Amino acid sequence: MVAYLDSSLALRHMLRGEMTISQALACDRTVSSELMEIECRRVIQRCRLQGELDDEGVLKATERLEKLLNGMYLLSLSSAVKKRAMEAFPVSIKTLDALHLASALALAEKSGGEKPLIFSHGTGMNRCAKVLGFQAPLAEE
Repeated sequence: MVAYLDSSLALRHMLRGEMTISQALACDRTVSSELMEIECRRVIQRCRLQGELDDEGVLKATERLEKLLNGMYLLSLSSAVKKRAMEAFPVSIKTLDALHLASALALAEKSGGEKPLIFSHGTGMNRCAKVLGFQAPLAEE
């Protein structure tokens, strides 16, 4: 089974050491969009500049991110993915969630229709993923 991680899961692990991410990492393959790396690196810098992370915190968060990235595959934000993200979705979602879901849809298409599990802490992301036919193990019922 393939797990698709959005940034919310990675950020909680990276900043708080939360291990909910272990459910996703237990899958055969873990995938995300390159957007996840961009978001995570931006958050580390923002937290540093706002005094929310000291030098030790920046180091620990960066190490966790690097370890995570080394064990997963990042999908490119292709023109097709960006175009799909601009189109309508069945429920209201934020822009970055649309990019993540467009990436997951592209992955499913390349995998012969096999949809990855969507791992997110985002309510809107999980709701939209489920409406699109994805399983979202962290969605609150």
